[in-house]
Amino acid sequence: MNSRSRTRNIVLISLTVALTTAGAYLRIPVGPVPISLQTLFVLLSGALLGPWVGAAAMVSYILLGLIGLPLFTGGGGPQYILSPTFGFLLSFPVSSMVVGLLLKSPQGAGHRSMSRKLLAMSLGTGIVYLIGVPWLGLNLLLVQEKAVGAQALLMMGMVPFLPGDLLKIFLATWLIGPVEKTLIQIRKR
Repeated sequence: MNSRSRTRNIVLISLTVALTTAGAYLRIPVGPVPISLQTLFVLLSGALLGPWVGAAAMVSYILLGLIGLPLFTGGGGPQYILSPTFGFLLSFPVSSMVVGLLLKSPQGAGHRSMSRKLLAMSLGTGIVYLIGVPWLGLNLLLVQEKAVGAQALLMMGMVPFLPGDLLKIFLATWLIGPVEKTLIQIRKR
């Protein structure tokens, strides 16, 4: 990798961290897990930056929050590992990587079908739930000493978010094209 592409990746990672942080601050509190726009930027990071750079952006976001920068919906710092929402954060690099891998096309970005984009965004969102909801349950049990059944856990960590996440899936799918065109123009410079 030459210094120009390394610099471009650093700038794109920084921008993605900033957008994900902004998404964290646009939140609606609903129980232990707030509704936020973070996952929109997680999905877009994989789709637009690719699996490795997208995942690196999400790892950077998590590490910067853990060292104390107030990037997460509830602030930041190493104590955030004990937060009920930390599992959702842990899912971000995995989600971004899966979206990026599913949308990687040898023919280039223009050869990805709408159904493939929707599938990638849906699977990326599913990964957020797959990692985040069990962490929420473990946190409630081990840290807060509250035993919660599976149905109650799904009501806290998934069901209220489904309509918004469906909207984010469609929005991310639609945004890929216009944002990609802009990124292509930036890469040509």
